[in-house]
Amino acid sequence: MGFVRARTKEQIISRQKEIMEACDTIFSQSGYESVNIKAIAQMTSLQRPAFYFYYKTKDEVLLDLLKREMQAWDASMQEVIDATESMTKEEFGSFLTDMLAPREKMLKLLTLLCTNIENQCSVEKLADFKRDRGGSLLTIRKGLDKFFPKVSSSNKDFFITSFMAYTFGLFPLAFPTNKQIEAMKMAGREPHPPNFRETFYRGIMLFLSDLADNQD
Repeated sequence: MGFVRARTKEQIISRQKEIMEACDTIFSQSGYESVNIKAIAQMTSLQRPAFYFYYKTKDEVLLDLLKREMQAWDASMQEVIDATESMTKEEFGSFLTDMLAPREKMLKLLTLLCTNIENQCSVEKLADFKRDRGGSLLTIRKGLDKFFPKVSSSNKDFFITSFMAYTFGLFPLAFPTNKQIEAMKMAGREPHPPNFRETFYRGIMLFLSDLADNQD
């Protein structure tokens, strides 16, 4: 029996999940440049032209994959925050580090978001992602409100902004591409990427120190 286009909402979601799983495999094994519609079709039950019934571009698949990764990150943070009565600065810094450091795929996709992915996605698709992404930031804010209730709202907002900016800036330094490493060696510079977990924790503790010093 040949390929049959999904008709019901459940069938469409199932087919999109199948596409996303194929995209996940290709991206995890070979990186962004290897993800293309032909490769995705070869790993699924879809014929190549049928792909466009579910997604307009490969980047829209990657955006959904990023959303799924961020939902998992958010859920893991929510579980710990809800189950924990209190945290010190050191414990909260370790918590954020432990929640983020293992999520290399999510961080890699986030670094691609503004340079590659969003350029090939519709504004509507991006708006949907940003609505969903806000949940993770609200979860971090929930932790700040619960464990540091005396800190001013403006300082909590500044911490979240600093947290995101620091994370996006640190990841490319800690995980340079093979091409970047080769270029550095050709330029006479031996690459020494920082350890992401250690550097992230030290930076977050500096931000938390400033946060704790500015209480109402």
